Amino acid sequence: MTSQRDWSDFARRLALRLDFDLMTVLEVDWSENLVRRSFSTDETNYPSAGVKRLMSSSWANHVIFGGQVFRSQTRAEFRSAFEDYKTLEALDLFFALNVPCQERGRTVRTVNLLRGSSAFPEQAIEAVRVGLDAW
Repeated sequence: MTSQRDWSDFARRLALRLDFDLMTVLEVDWSENLVRRSFSTDETNYPSAGVKRLMSSSWANHVIFGGQVFRSQTRAEFRSAFEDYKTLEALDLFFALNVPCQERGRTVRTVNLLRGSSAFPEQAIEAVRVGLDAW
């Protein structure tokens, strides 16, 4: 699943099962030590093609290097995970769910959901994974 159309279809199907306000996909480029935003449901505020260097943040250690899901339960967790939290909060986004996708034991992309209403429930993790497995 690499095309914009595929990700758009995935986002539409996932939205039928799970409430979110923004979905992005980050592709991990291990050779360049960075991540590229390959998809966004909000091309105005978070366009595809954004690039970030992989850093030793707690989020990167947990999700990209550790291959573990990140789910912010509080605004404090959200703020500590994202350097751009002010921009996100200006868009009324306060809670995140980041699901890493791995190949051969290494994270190759993350599916990132954000919303403003409330923290994502534990079941949301399974909804994302089931959706990805269905492709």
